Amino acid sequence: MQNKIRLGIIGAGTIAQEHLKVMKAIEGIDAMGITSRTKIKAQQLAQIYQLEVCTDDVKSLVKELQPDALLLFVSGNQMHQVASSVMPFRLPLFLEKPSGMIPEENLQLVNLAKKYAINTMVGYNRRYYSIFHKGIKIIKDHGPLLGIMVEGHERMWRIRESNNFSQQVMENWIFCNATHTIDLLRFFGGEPQNVKSIAHRFKETKADQFAVIMEFENGAIGHYQAHWYSPGGWRVVLYGDGVSVEFKPLETGRWTDKELNSFEISPDDIDLQYKPGFYKQMEAFVQLVREGTKQGPMLDLEGAYKTMLLAQQISSY
Repeated sequence: MQNKIRLGIIGAGTIAQEHLKVMKAIEGIDAMGITSRTKIKAQQLAQIYQLEVCTDDVKSLVKELQPDALLLFVSGNQMHQVASSVMPFRLPLFLEKPSGMIPEENLQLVNLAKKYAINTMVGYNRRYYSIFHKGIKIIKDHGPLLGIMVEGHERMWRIRESNNFSQQVMENWIFCNATHTIDLLRFFGGEPQNVKSIAHRFKETKADQFAVIMEFENGAIGHYQAHWYSPGGWRVVLYGDGVSVEFKPLETGRWTDKELNSFEISPDDIDLQYKPGFYKQMEAFVQLVREGTKQGPMLDLEGAYKTMLLAQQISSY
């Protein structure tokens, strides 16, 4: 029997709790210790999830725990500094998105990971939605993927009113949050080419309205649109030969055949039991730590950088 992989956690916010639920359910790993700049939150999670070690800082966590990997669940405006500081430990890293406030920060982390020969994974959990993979199969069973439509409306008025984010995060919202949907263009279609974008500013200091068209290597056409101050939510439509697949909201799916019959796409049980995509995503990270192999839809820091560059093209700044 293989030894359990020992995991150290940095950050104790809501997203850390969602990951801990999954970590405690997967065999072969052991979430052992945690640290956070707000120690009382780390202590609370350590008690709830029976973590053996709770330290004041990362250096103490690594020294005391001797982990096999580190998971970074810090906010977007902290990620670059924290990730840079832990790279010298030469441990595999899981980074929650965004993996930098701007593309340049992400690129710096890419170069550090190469310098220290570190395997990385960035948490774009929607790449692991079971209904997405079922939807892709439905399209391919009928022929090629012909088109992709992604809507990424952000409900910016609510985000502004919540006062939950720093001004720095708000100014870089296209990278800090909009990449959730922008990345789906690359996930479903591959690397886009000939990206043509119109981006307008309504209220934000940078753009907040987007209309984009692109093409992919396999010939599929991609569309992206977002109006951050208009109700709409997130939506993906895949177009195939005599079939279309729609996800709206993204956690639900339906497909329609050429006779206009419509069928539900049911998620796997693990996407109902846990935050969708998190279980398969963590399994992929465990394999990365144990075997050093990257599989399927995984994004490392280089992949996340490509998504941020696409967001930069879309936003035209």
